[in-house]
Amino acid sequence: MPAARITRLTESDWEQFAELRLRALAETFSTSDKQYLAEARFTPADWRRRLRDHAQFVVVPADQPVGMIAVHQESTETAYVYSLWLEPAARGRGLGRKLVAAALDWARRRGVRTATLRMAPDNAAARAVYEGLGFTEIPTGSAWGEVVMRLTLA
Repeated sequence: MPAARITRLTESDWEQFAELRLRALAETFSTSDKQYLAEARFTPADWRRRLRDHAQFVVVPADQPVGMIAVHQESTETAYVYSLWLEPAARGRGLGRKLVAAALDWARRRGVRTATLRMAPDNAAARAVYEGLGFTEIPTGSAWGEVVMRLTLA
């Protein structure tokens, strides 16, 4: 099997991004979920804007992307990492770690000092990836039940 490559999507990749993002939302939540329904109505301009305003990375082990992650620079100091997703058949192969590492490398190159993320408290696989890269949980008392994690980059 060839080595998986990580690629940052550009605005011209909007159709590929839209298809993968909607697959991720459908698999994670459902096609009746409000987030899926909202994004299913996005126009090409909406998808391009998302790719312009946020760094979106995909992992491609052969010829088709099987996972994605996003990162957004919130300020000169902080970046927010979100929407890590892998197709079920691609899980357990270290691809999630490669995606998160790509997002963190992007943030480091931009001079960001801290990366944060939120995750579902019952997602042990994601927690293992994040903690393996050095993220630690931040106590927040969040009413949403999400776990907030942080990593110092510099």
